[in-house]
Amino acid sequence: MSSSWVRRMALCIGLAVVASATQLPARAEKTIEISLKDRYLKLLDSGVVVARYPVAIGAPESPTPAGSYEITRMEDAPIYHKKGKVIAPGPKNPVGVRYMAYFQLGTGEYAIHGTAWPNWVNLRAAVSLGCIRMLNKDVINLFNQVDVGTPVVVTSK
Repeated sequence: MSSSWVRRMALCIGLAVVASATQLPARAEKTIEISLKDRYLKLLDSGVVVARYPVAIGAPESPTPAGSYEITRMEDAPIYHKKGKVIAPGPKNPVGVRYMAYFQLGTGEYAIHGTAWPNWVNLRAAVSLGCIRMLNKDVINLFNQVDVGTPVVVTSK
């Protein structure tokens, strides 16, 4: 085989690879945005709002920190542990029926999760220990649409 033939084949193969790569559909990019001021969580898909949910946020003495994060861990049946107390998964669990951690600070962890107290969310209250609380039906819907690594942007505006 001549070296010019090999070069032509390599060029053709390279062009075919580039052509097929450009024909692939773009992967949708999901992002979670939380407004502490408005107390709503928005799910965006490629920059377009596809869902909006009311949330409860951190109380003034334990505020939810603003910043850019990403989901680090997801639990579909969280067990609640605090001060020796253990509560099994379910709607009476203080963290509800789904749990998505997004920020670790010392031994504390901030998460988006459900709640056993839906009135807090309905009122969009500032009552949690810093986590984002959602209605259990809403957190299930969100959980089913995101993955570990999904960006979480928390704004104070």
